[in-house]
Order: sequence, then C-alpha cells, then structure tokens
Amino acid sequence: MLRFYLIRFFLQPLSLLTLCGVVLSTSLHAREGEADTNDSSLFSAIPVVSPNPQWRAPLVAYVDVTATKPVIASLEITDGKSSWTIEGPKKSTRQMRLIAHSLRPDRKHEIKVRLTDPETGHFEISKPLTYQTIPLPRNFPPIKVTHLQPEKMEPGVLLFPINLWRDDTSVMDYGYLIALNQQGEIVWFMRTGHRTADVRLLKNGNILFQHGNYRYAFEIDLVGNLVRQWHTARLTDAPNPKSIAVDIDTMHHEIAQHPNGNLFTLSTDLVKFDKFPTSVTDPEAEWKPAHVVCDQLIEFVPSTGEVVRRVELKDYLDQTRFSFLSRGGFWKPKYNHLINGYSRDWCHANGLLLIPEEDAVIISFRHLDCLVKFDLKREEIIWILGTPDGWGEEWQKYLLKPVGDDFAWPYHQHGPQLTPDGNIRLYDNGNYRTRPFNTPLKGSENHSRVVEFKIDEKAKTVQQLWEYDGSPNEMFFCPFYCEADLMPETGNYLITDGGHVELDDGTPFNEVPGKHQWARIFEITGDESHEKVFEVKCESPLTSPFGWSIYRSMKLKSLSDINVEEQMIRKQQP
Repeated sequence: MLRFYLIRFFLQPLSLLTLCGVVLSTSLHAREGEADTNDSSLFSAIPVVSPNPQWRAPLVAYVDVTATKPVIASLEITDGKSSWTIEGPKKSTRQMRLIAHSLRPDRKHEIKVRLTDPETGHFEISKPLTYQTIPLPRNFPPIKVTHLQPEKMEPGVLLFPINLWRDDTSVMDYGYLIALNQQGEIVWFMRTGHRTADVRLLKNGNILFQHGNYRYAFEIDLVGNLVRQWHTARLTDAPNPKSIAVDIDTMHHEIAQHPNGNLFTLSTDLVKFDKFPTSVTDPEAEWKPAHVVCDQLIEFVPSTGEVVRRVELKDYLDQTRFSFLSRGGFWKPKYNHLINGYSRDWCHANGLLLIPEEDAVIISFRHLDCLVKFDLKREEIIWILGTPDGWGEEWQKYLLKPVGDDFAWPYHQHGPQLTPDGNIRLYDNGNYRTRPFNTPLKGSENHSRVVEFKIDEKAKTVQQLWEYDGSPNEMFFCPFYCEADLMPETGNYLITDGGHVELDDGTPFNEVPGKHQWARIFEITGDESHEKVFEVKCESPLTSPFGWSIYRSMKLKSLSDINVEEQMIRKQQP
C-alpha cells in the first residue's frame, strides 16, 4: 500500500490578519427615516467583516451580523469599478454569518449590509465596511485574457482547474481552481495544493473534484471547507481518519452524480494478457504476454464509499484492438512497482456520460478511438461509434455506419456530451488520425476539432452534423484533455483547448509529454460564423521550464451557485 499525505490541502489556516487589511466602520447609516443604532434600529451591533479562515480561498470574506429581530440580510459590494449584490439566507434570523464573495485580488472593497424586516418591508443599510484583499500569490498561473466581448458571451462565471508542468514532468503538488467573471477578472480562486482533474457541481451546490493522481476525490464548498473526501482503498491508505474508503484501485478522468445520489466514476485493474502487441509500427512483430491496465465502470454510495456496481469493461471489448498509445506507460506510478515491470495502457477510458432515463452510459475509450454506449440493465453494448477497422466479427453488429457527406471518424477523443436534441458532441483531439499499422500524421500536420454526430440507433447509422476546427490564422491541435460545452442562454460553445504540447521550437507534438505545454479556454458563437467572443490563455515562454494544462471548464451563473456549508462556517473563528 502507498501512503500519500495531502499536506498542502489540509494545512491549518494561517493568521489571515497578517495577509489582509481589514478596516471597519464605527457607525451605522439609517434609511427610510430610521435613526442610527438605537432601540428602533434593526442592527443591534456594528457588522464585522473578517478574512476567510480557510486561507486557500482568500477572495472570500465573512460578515457577521446581529439584528434586533429576525430579518433578511444581503450585502452590497463595490470595488470602485463594479458593484454587485449578494443575497443572504432566505430564512429570517437575528444572527447570521454572510459570505462576501466575487472579491477582486489586491483591491479595496466597500461592503454594506442591508437588513429587511420581512413583516413590514422596512430596511436599513449600514455604513460601508472597508476590506482590502491580498495580491495574487507569486506562483499564480500566468493567465491572460486575449479576447473579450462580454455582450456576446454567455453570462456567468467561468470555473476551471490549472495544472503545472516542469519541463516534461507533471507537477503533483501544485494546483489551483480559478473563477473569472464576465469581464475576465479573477473573482475567486482556491489553492488545491495538488494536480486537479475533473471538476463538477453537485446537486447540493458543493464542488466535487478529483486529485490528478487519480487516488482521491474531494467535496468542498465556496469558502474552501472540506466537506467530504474519498480515497481508493486498494492502492492507497487513508490520508486522514475521516476519508471515506472506496474499494477500487483508482478513480480517474471523470466523476459524475447520478439522479439517485450515487457517484459514477472510472477505475482500473491490472490484468495479465496472454498476448499483447510488442510493436505498434511493425505488423510482423511477435505478440507476447503483458500486464495490461483495464478500465472499470464504478458506482458507489458517497456517504459510505460502498461500491454497488462494478463493470469490467474489458469483458465487452475486443482485446486484440489497440492504438499507437496502447503500449504507453500512463499508469506506471500506480502499477509498475507491483509487477517489477511495465504496465500497458491498453484502452484508456477517459470520459463517461450518464443517460439515467435509459439506464445507459456512454464511455469514451481514447486508445480504442471510439465511444461505446452500454445498456446497464442488460449489461450489453448498444452501439460503437468509431473507425470500423480492427474490430473482430463479434463486434461488427454494434458498429455505426456513416451516412451523409463530410464525415470523418474521431481519434483519441475527449469529453462526450449529449445535446438537447440527443446528439453526441465531443472534442476530437485527432492524435495520428489513423491506427496501427498505417502511417500516422505528425503533430505539425494534424488538427483537432469540435464535432457533433447524430445517431440512429435502430438503423445503426451515424451522421456528422457540423465541426469546428479553428480559425484560419491559428493552430488548433491539442493532443490531450479538452471538451466543448453548449451554453444554455446564448447557444455559444465553451471550448477547453487545454492540452497543447510542443517541441522546443514550438512545433506541435502528438504525444504527452512534450517540452512545452500550454492551455486556453475560448468561447465561440453557435451560428455558422463561429465568431470567437472570449479567450483566456495560460502560457509561459518557450524558454521557460514551466508549462500549463487545463483539464476541463464549466460556466456557472454566478458564484452564488456554489453552496456554503452554514453549519461549518458558524463553528469557525476568523
């Protein structure tokens, strides 16, 4: 068993009074003809603003309020450039701790507290409380907004994780979650202290995300409170007594909440294959026994970690099919020490899409260049979307046949999504654009694309509806990570182009890692023009040893969509 201590994530808060300057007003300003603090005032004491005791999320502050009777409270905040309002709890109460969020780094803010008597409608507003936020940390990612048209963008807040590379090695003890507002300003961040993979918003409003070493998952709230944590008990010891054990080797690439409340994720198992290719370029090379990493579909109960579904995906796939990366060592940190040899990354599941109303799931297999739809109740394949070459006779009946013009198969894809029309949209990374033993495309010759397919399950056909492969004046080839989300209000597409890999001279490269990694997120309109209305990049110079990647991103209506665990913040002393 390996023991991994998440030291940074669980550090006790430092004294934030040394990090944030806080100046409070000494009196209240009354509205609607009321006098300052007196027997008739709704305020029984001056509100107090204080830094978030969870030091890893410093752009959040606490505002403690005491009223003379049950009231409804809200905050009115300005930073001198913009103003915004934050609603407090809907239930009236006399004592409350409000959360001031969306604060900008290294800026003075004025915060007013508004109290409303729900019985009479009478309200009072305090004099402003002054709050100075800290500058961005010195090791903060070098993100830069390069294109911005707020009036054409999807309204809301962009949330995403950023990971660090040093030369050609991923850095495991560094990571941030970051939120940008409609103007491209940083309005929230949290130091995760580790590489971060899939990030989701749970039904309760908390953030769910995976550790980049695929051994842990975390549930946090807006202020950075750790609500729950899970660890993969077969290969990892508990990092703390409260961590919930899940009886699996890993949890990787995606973690999704089912309407029944359970969590679905992908896991792995090490299997000895009697025959496995020793070369992906020589068709005459001998096949020999190999230790192969195979994927599992896992459903577990969040409160206990109990695994209630375990699907061995290898049992449904053609084990003689492989790609140029199937001999790769992606899983070597997890398994190689156990076998005193090399493990092979055969199929590399990298995405799951739940379809609860059908009791089905779509899984993306990067190294098999396909999506597979499974009927979970019948435990059988419904269809396979992918290039038909290399599949044995048993799988021919599941293969979708292309119809229509301008059709191309996806290769090494990520991020399958279901559209409102029932179509499949994905990010087609496009690595190699062929399979062994054909001649692969070089990265400098290749391209990625966002593509949408329409599937007729009865006829077993697939039609390509549209694709976006970049503008004429930009490189659009991203060999790993990425996704594309449809925005509900504007119909725009938010594209996480998060895994660019280059050689020393800036030439695009097919494989991970390279010598230089950089990432971006951009938004395009949904019409045929696909006009770019937003872009943010994270990139260091070619001469720098540091590189960056972004797993995926999501758009929230506001940071108020993220829950605050009220019972937890009441117990905390700023």
